[in-house]
Amino acid sequence: MTGTKRPGHGPRRIVRAPNHLGDVVLALPALMADASDVLVLDWLAPLMRMAGARGRALPFTHGATGWLAAVRELRARGYEEGVLLTPAFSAAWLFRWGGVGDLRGTATDGRAALLTDRIPAGDLRPHHRVDQYKLLLGQDVGVGAATHEVTPPPDVVSRWRTRLDQGAPGRADAPLVGLFPGSNAPARRWPVERFAEVARTLDRKGVRVVIMGGPPERPVTHAVSAAAPGSRDLAGATDLLDLAALLSLCDLVVTNDTGPMHLAGAVGTPTVTVWGPSSPSEVGQRGAADARIPGPALPCKPCYRNQCPRRGRGTILERAHEECMRLIEVRSVVEAVEALLARPDAR
Repeated sequence: MTGTKRPGHGPRRIVRAPNHLGDVVLALPALMADASDVLVLDWLAPLMRMAGARGRALPFTHGATGWLAAVRELRARGYEEGVLLTPAFSAAWLFRWGGVGDLRGTATDGRAALLTDRIPAGDLRPHHRVDQYKLLLGQDVGVGAATHEVTPPPDVVSRWRTRLDQGAPGRADAPLVGLFPGSNAPARRWPVERFAEVARTLDRKGVRVVIMGGPPERPVTHAVSAAAPGSRDLAGATDLLDLAALLSLCDLVVTNDTGPMHLAGAVGTPTVTVWGPSSPSEVGQRGAADARIPGPALPCKPCYRNQCPRRGRGTILERAHEECMRLIEVRSVVEAVEALLARPDAR
């Protein structure tokens, strides 16, 4: 399973990036300070370029073909050290088959025997995710940047600016607010009808509203746009470069706890974030102004499940299921939007 180290090569390090957009954004401060090469999913590789990564980004794909290609690439480059920012067994297994020498990571998912330097997962939990990644890379917590700027390609930004202006005749100078009603985790989705009410309210106030999401989120975004005819549904119309450019053109983004929340902050766009089960003290975005709407405290929070397990009567509401999200009111979100847009330093 181990490769042969080639003569003439000193210690070289490869870092396995996280698998999700938000986590990669949160890892950027540590990755930029480290400057090692980074193995990253192919669709996330443009993020490393937009961040100006000093190390080489090695894109790979899931599946047997992508796994074998990554093994060949790792063996050819002869890495002597590896750091795993993802806790999965498969990440350690891939690096071992790729001939990477010493491995550092959390002793999780049954992979302790594959690691040279085992980090107890409990040592990371008290810290924000940004600092967790710094610790994994051997950096000091609280030292260095807490965020890292991402710059979308100027030509992509220009193309989207033209498209947005053409879609808003007579309103091109009005504030532009993006909505992200989706999430990979249903438990972290604020109800669709409330996003729609926010969209209708902002439209009445003269604000341009665009709704964003990936192809799997089209049913959610369509439900919002159908209930808010003045909004514009752009779900499925953006790859990662497009999404970064579109977010950079927004004056503000209203979003659930999602990867695009972190990307918005990284391109410098303020956010209004809706927090139900998860904890912003652990995974809140750090790149721009962020008005957090957490809702009332409940005994079940924080919760890390993607599906709300609660049934029966709630703590406050008649129904317990997804109570934490349903307790967040539209008025609170709209007021936060208005306050951020009215700031003297508003974009």
